[in-house]
Amino acid sequence: MCLACGSAGLGGRLPGKFVYSHFSDDLELAPQRRLDEVVALSPEEMARASRLVSGTYNELLQTAASLEDDGYRRLMTECIARPTVTFLEMYPTDQDRRRLFDEMVKLGFFNAADDPDHVFPRGHLKPQSYLTAPSSHNDFYNAFPGGLALTVAFNIRMADAYTQNYRQTYGLPVNRDLAVAALLVHEYPKVWLYQWQKDGSWLEEPRTVYDDTWHAHCIYVTAELMHRRFDSRIVMAMAAAHQLSALEASMDGRNVVAKWRGLERVAHFIKAAAVLAQVDPVDYGLLEHRNGDLVLAPQPAEQWVTHLADMNWPYAMGGAHLYTHELLKQTAADDLGLAGPDLDGLPFNQLKNYVWSQLGQIPLYEILVREGHEAARKTIARLVSR
Repeated sequence: MCLACGSAGLGGRLPGKFVYSHFSDDLELAPQRRLDEVVALSPEEMARASRLVSGTYNELLQTAASLEDDGYRRLMTECIARPTVTFLEMYPTDQDRRRLFDEMVKLGFFNAADDPDHVFPRGHLKPQSYLTAPSSHNDFYNAFPGGLALTVAFNIRMADAYTQNYRQTYGLPVNRDLAVAALLVHEYPKVWLYQWQKDGSWLEEPRTVYDDTWHAHCIYVTAELMHRRFDSRIVMAMAAAHQLSALEASMDGRNVVAKWRGLERVAHFIKAAAVLAQVDPVDYGLLEHRNGDLVLAPQPAEQWVTHLADMNWPYAMGGAHLYTHELLKQTAADDLGLAGPDLDGLPFNQLKNYVWSQLGQIPLYEILVREGHEAARKTIARLVSR
């Protein structure tokens, strides 16, 4: 029996690695720049030079204009072009923020080793716009000027597909405006938190719930919309975007034991945000009393669409970023002469910011896996020379 081919006695050669289609030679790229020119570019200059970034930024503005809900439309447009984070107005002095910080530490939402200036960096009223903001930490995904616009525009397209399919397959009256606005608004505290530094890197999110650095924007934006008194539907979408489907599965003999931790985690996010916004989450319509605890009620399709569409990051991070970052390191050393501190600071940071912003991490990754290292290296050389 040939287990590899699934039939007995067929024999023959094994197929080997599949040859996928190639596309790098057909790419229309920006004109080549010297490395010293790239190093001198500002985040805004990189973003405006990129058809990918400027196209997705303008797409977001067009999408915002298409919303039927007046409040969501205005909020989405503001978050793209003129963002501001206002809930900290309730804490105008350093003493006010220290008291808030201490309360959040006491409740387990912040880490005592941090401080108010770290968890609440300055500049919340006049941050950058979606045009220049990166999407994530320096070592995560779409980590370049305009990466936030790219991430959100793609996620909104995913949400539109989910909405259409739930409508057509099940006949559900799923509202499009909610998921579209929620996916963009949910991310917008990043324009404040990810502040650009002189070496081409940026500040990252502080530790918050579960003592990690991935959820600060989630609880901050939930608090922000609570502070602005937006309806409980879109506030719920802020809190539910990350963890609604979190599953803890284990085995009991041959039986699978499934615990849906996402429901309690979303409730945890809401509790943290409610402290920041000084509101009662039950009166707000977000949580309910059950068995002596505040818990999440079952959520409708709109909330699941928002959560499911916020899911391009595993491919962008676990595939594209993981491999193209090392590719750029090697190319910087072999082709552009970077060595030592230059491979960990300004020259390299600007190189990767520029290449990713002009081409995108995912296309560069696909060139690498489909066509090989040499094709990927040549594509980088078409953008940046020594």
